[in-house]
Amino acid sequence: MLRFEDPAKLKTKKIVFEDVYVGRDSGTLEQLKELSSKRRVIEESINESSFITDAIAREISGGLTSPCEQDLQKLEQYLPLLENLVVHFDLVSNNRQMIVWTTELKIRWTSALSASSFFNLLGPKYFQIDSLRFELCMTLFLYGAILRERALEVLPADLVQSATLFRKAAGVYQYLAHDVIPSLHPASTAERPPESTSAVSSVMSLICLAEAQAVTIRKAEEKGNTGGLLAKLHYGVTQFLDEATGVLYSTTGECKDISSRFLDFISSCKALHELRSQKYLADSLKIAGHVGVAVGVLHHALVNAKKKMPGEESWRVVFRKEIDDAADMLRKYEHENEFVWREKIPTMDELPLLEVGNSRKTPLSPFSTTRFFSICNAPICTGSGTLKLSTPRLGRVVSAVVSDRDAVGSSFSGTDVFKLTYLEGNSWLWDVGGLNILVDPILVGNLDFGIPWLYDAAKKFLKNFQLSELPEVNCLLITQNFDDHCHLKTLKPLSAMYPDLRVISTPNAREMLDPLFSNVTYLEPGQSSNIEAGNGSKVQIQATAGPVLGPPWQRPENGYLVISPQGLLRLYYEPHCVYNKSLLEKEHADIVITPVIKQLLPNFTLVSGQENAVKLAKLLHAKFIVPMKNGDLDSKGLLASIVQSEGTVESFKELLHKELPDAQILEPTPGVPLEISPPSDLP
Repeated sequence: MLRFEDPAKLKTKKIVFEDVYVGRDSGTLEQLKELSSKRRVIEESINESSFITDAIAREISGGLTSPCEQDLQKLEQYLPLLENLVVHFDLVSNNRQMIVWTTELKIRWTSALSASSFFNLLGPKYFQIDSLRFELCMTLFLYGAILRERALEVLPADLVQSATLFRKAAGVYQYLAHDVIPSLHPASTAERPPESTSAVSSVMSLICLAEAQAVTIRKAEEKGNTGGLLAKLHYGVTQFLDEATGVLYSTTGECKDISSRFLDFISSCKALHELRSQKYLADSLKIAGHVGVAVGVLHHALVNAKKKMPGEESWRVVFRKEIDDAADMLRKYEHENEFVWREKIPTMDELPLLEVGNSRKTPLSPFSTTRFFSICNAPICTGSGTLKLSTPRLGRVVSAVVSDRDAVGSSFSGTDVFKLTYLEGNSWLWDVGGLNILVDPILVGNLDFGIPWLYDAAKKFLKNFQLSELPEVNCLLITQNFDDHCHLKTLKPLSAMYPDLRVISTPNAREMLDPLFSNVTYLEPGQSSNIEAGNGSKVQIQATAGPVLGPPWQRPENGYLVISPQGLLRLYYEPHCVYNKSLLEKEHADIVITPVIKQLLPNFTLVSGQENAVKLAKLLHAKFIVPMKNGDLDSKGLLASIVQSEGTVESFKELLHKELPDAQILEPTPGVPLEISPPSDLP
């Protein structure tokens, strides 16, 4: 693959939101400060103005060693807050004071793809557009670019993850092109960087899809697929790049300031994969006994490739090697044809063409969705020259999806889709085919087990979440009878809101649940129960054995298998990574939600993970592992001071890759639905 890292080389000027916008209350002021704080760490990273060491950066990010991953984390923390501000601003976009404030922000970004930016003797050229949507647009473009950089970073070690990241980046750019940029209305005189045009975002989406397909080809080569299939897959890459070229040249008004290096990259990639496609076609023709035709194909391919040699030296090196390999093939085929077969060499017009129909499949990852953030639908208040914001909450989900037949499939019903929203700690909201299951909720107050001097923990991200902001809940699922799973501060108001709520629980929690709820089913390990949705579909929940938290004779707590309405997807959840191997080895689960970072007390394991989480995933033949960080809370007290963590998500990924190289790790972002659909090859 040719490398082109320019899209991520954006820079921006400092913005301090609270210095410009006047908050109506202290809560709004705090949110504006948080917005500025989250942006500042991004500014320092991309402007290379940060003075923190690599070790401190790793510690701040929770153990992430890759600068790309650290930057992605920063962007994922900033984007929800920014989107919230954009939505509120849109509601009062005609307010003169708001327009004046936004102008005073002086939102400025450089361009990495503008031709004019490369010939500026006074330093980087900054584009200023007085619109919050311009800030959102450029931040999302940067997010997609760094996803793409991360895909290139993991490519040598993990082809599956690399292809998935490329598809995610493609989804970001598609979302930008179709949902964000069309609503960006700068002043007619404002000069726009190419990154803020729909055409360039569409082109970047197609480039990322082409790169995902190129990774897919590597996987196919490892599996020893035939030359005919590989020829079609390479040709599929050229189709994506053909389409990208067409978009650029059909929108010359939008793309008149594009750098020649960007254009050269697209044309060079296309030429490279054309040559590789022709090499594999020639190989398949020779195997089929058509040596003369194979010679003609290679000769024509070499003539074309030599005309399209790129200007960039690193790209020329790749090209020369590919041309040399093709030339060696041609000499061997010509020699064999001359002395053995003596077949006629067809003219160019007589050469076969590759079929177009199936060459753009990417049969690698069944999950290729990029999900962003939830936003609040509450009104914005302005008056007396002030602004009032509400916190980003669970609600509408903005989704950018890129799919093809092999990536998402079309043979399943929407009722077999899992949408998993992590609420921090042990808490989840699962949408299974339209049926909402609330799991171990801690949504009111802190977690303190009734003894806050010993332990008192608060959430880091969903700090101000309200029960009233939940969608309609169809079922409450409880795994254990302790406060971090069966949280009475939450369950009491929840029972008042939903007095007839269906509850499924471990029998160990009977003493706490019976006074609150009237419709409770207590499941022993091995027992199951169905929940019926309003549309008539049924979700089956089966209890499994979890940890024994007490004397050895005590009943174990519960884990659960959740089976989608048509049975196409099965999810396993147990929040301590403790399980009964003999009971689980007869089961399987496509999705496993489990902690992967161990939490240890002296001589006692509170929560398992790492190698035990790998064994669990392998035991259940998992396709997707969703790691939960149930110890990642703002905690204080005596107990908090002696709890130690062991391992990281990264170390878990390394362990998993050795045992289940094709399994995907899908890291959840608190408050953001993570959607998983069945593979298309299921019945």
